[in-house]
Amino acid sequence: MWDSQGHSAARRTAERREREDGAPRLKAQIPDIQGLRLDIEERRGTWPSADPQGSHVRRIVVATAPALFIITCHDPECRDGGHDVTASVMRALRAREARFEGADRCQGRVGSSDCQRAIRYVGIAEYGR
Repeated sequence: MWDSQGHSAARRTAERREREDGAPRLKAQIPDIQGLRLDIEERRGTWPSADPQGSHVRRIVVATAPALFIITCHDPECRDGGHDVTASVMRALRAREARFEGADRCQGRVGSSDCQRAIRYVGIAEYGR
């Protein structure tokens, strides 16, 4: 049996999928894109004093990917958080930047406090001619 957190997580996953399904496709927005990856580092607190909480590489399947870049907050206690970096990623891709960087602070809540998670990311894009 699911608890309220399980239902909440399932609801957020369903909402994310619905947004992805309704978003324009990346290839339609950036027709000459051939490859894209995001190297993501997540931390609690501020740089450089906080210990890294994790890093990962997100490889984007450009042929089918939505033009939507939402990165989940990995704090299991965070509610309504995450990182929507769509605007900055799409701006870089439209400018045909091969390498771009960004940062974002989670807007969620942990209990009665703001979530302290933040990400930094580096995007590596390849374009055709």
